[in-house]
This record gives sequence, C-alpha cells and structure tokens, in this order.
Amino acid sequence: MSSFLRKAFSVVVAALFAAVAMLQAEDWMRGAVVVTSVTGEVTLEETGGESAQMHPTDLLPRAVSGLLQIRTKAKDAVFLKTSNRISIYNEGAGFFAIERFEQDVATSIDQGKSRMIFNIRQGLLVVNNRALSEDSQMIVVTPLGRMSVKNGWWSLEIAYDERRHIHDCSIKCADGVLRFTDQIGETYTLRKGQRMRGTGTSTRASFKVAENAEEDSELFEEFALMEADAEALALSSAIFRSKMKQLKQVKNAVAVTAEVSEEGAVKRPLVIEYAPQSAPVTPFRAVISAPTSYQADLF
Repeated sequence: MSSFLRKAFSVVVAALFAAVAMLQAEDWMRGAVVVTSVTGEVTLEETGGESAQMHPTDLLPRAVSGLLQIRTKAKDAVFLKTSNRISIYNEGAGFFAIERFEQDVATSIDQGKSRMIFNIRQGLLVVNNRALSEDSQMIVVTPLGRMSVKNGWWSLEIAYDERRHIHDCSIKCADGVLRFTDQIGETYTLRKGQRMRGTGTSTRASFKVAENAEEDSELFEEFALMEADAEALALSSAIFRSKMKQLKQVKNAVAVTAEVSEEGAVKRPLVIEYAPQSAPVTPFRAVISAPTSYQADLF
C-alpha cells in the first residue's frame, strides 16, 4: 500500500470515528412547553392526550407536552415558554400547532440544537427564537407556504375569507432572517425591519416585501412586556423535564444534505433523514376457488 493510500485510509477512518462519536454524544428528547398566561378561553390538546379548556383563573404556570394543538376564538390568547427557551404568543380566532419538537440535551437542556415544525392556519403568532443554536432548524407551515427561521423575532398573522376562500397573510421581522417559500417554489427573504404581505388562495397568491411601519413596533413592545413577565417566573428545568420524553436513537442514522440545482433557480438544501429498517414482511399468496356452475354459465 502506497503512502498516499495509507493517508487516505487514515483520513476516512478518522472521519468515521468522528461521525460515530458525534452520534453517540447526542441525546434527543421531545421538548416540553409551559403555559404562563391565558386570556379568555383557550382549547389546548396534547398529541395523544385529551383536550382541555384553559382559563385565566387556572393554576399557572402549567407544563404540557411539546406536541400540541391550540384553538382560540377572537380576543383569546395564550403565552408559552418552551424547554429550548423560545417565547410564543398566540392570539385571535384560529388554529396553531407544534407538530415537531426535538432537542438535543446531551450538553444541557436549553443549549443544544433543536428541530421544530409549527403549523398555523389562522390567527396571530409572535415568536422570539433568538436563543436557539445556529445549527437548529425551525419551519413554520402556513396555508400559503412555509417559512424557515434563523435566530428570529417575528410575527405572522393569517386571516381567512370563507366566502371567497382567500387567505390574507402578514409577516413582520423584528430581528433575524426569515425565508418564506410559497406553494409554487418562489422564495422571499425578510431581514430585520422588513415585512411581507401575501393574499390569495392556497395554490396561488401574490406577495410584496416592504419596510415595517412605525405602528408595527407596538406589537413587539407589548410582546416584550409579556415575555418579561414570563421570565420573572424563573421557570426551572425540572418543570420542563416532567413533560419531556426520551426519543429512541437510531443506529447508523445519518442526515444527508444535498444541493438540488435547477436552471435559473436558487439551490436549496434537500435534507433526508433515514428511518430505522422496518420489520420483514411475510409474503401471502391468495388462493382463488373454482367457479360454481352458476358463475361458469355467466361466461
């Protein structure tokens, strides 16, 4: 074996050991959420659990599973804190859900990377996720498209006209970078101090990016006050841990990122997460009985 091949082999082996060490060092858990305040009547349903009506007079703060659905009516609102230090405010008639919430707690409960998917169909959502690590992933799904967020402080409001079947979407960015991709694949980037307005059906809508207006700052100022009240509760990690769940580690799991190139289009990463191998399937052969005399006469 030549010296070049020996060096190449050593590099490959070292890379494999490093990858295995990284996988073994990760400790993934399903995150948790704490309800810190409620306005009006809020319906909260944990995935796989029962639906609960929450009121301002309830004993708060209250810890729940990180996978949940929230339904509110006009003037109803709820403020949430998550185990990975995100602040969430949901208001108005609509539907909001956290469909995926995984976080790596190998180093600490709130410093590792996270993978989250939000889903909002209608209503107002204000989120401060600037505490997330750089390698965390957050996706927000809406009727008009999906948005990815990096270290952001933002709001998203969706109204729906049932008669015309038209969605009216407004996104405002107070900090960070937001990238919104509509249903036909067009991507819009919002940075600090910008907003975007979109109107249309779930399959066809028009969007326009502009600068934030002065009155837009009032919403974020009110949110900052609510966030300060939640921080004053000094929520310990124990209250979150009570609702967190250990996730199974998949052996030899690898996340692959590939660049998909199209002529005239921006390259977007395609992330593939391999699932564990499924159980073997037992073949089954059906046996067709001979036709009866009546069936034979039909043909």
